[in-house]
Amino acid sequence: MHPLIMAKAWTQLAALAAGSLAAAALALTADAAVSRAADMQRASCPLVVPARDAELQPLRLHPSQVPRKNARGCLSPADATYAADGCPQRLCGRNAGVIQLPPP
Repeated sequence: MHPLIMAKAWTQLAALAAGSLAAAALALTADAAVSRAADMQRASCPLVVPARDAELQPLRLHPSQVPRKNARGCLSPADATYAADGCPQRLCGRNAGVIQLPPP
């Protein structure tokens, strides 16, 4: 291969790698921001789960969403009922939202 063509190919490869690194750094920064926002949101409401399971705390809702969410009921045992301020009030419980299937 001609040296000029080879140099151009290496330059393009280096630019692609630099772009990939920049994109990866941007993605990590965005992930960290989302994680911090979720942590702040969880911290603003009292825990309804044990402190060791804080990452399982249901997210806070906008207060305008609470009546609709509570009217739908529990969709799973990990779901919660919500207070008027949008904070989860209590977990639904072990049997909530569980559909019994017929035996095989």
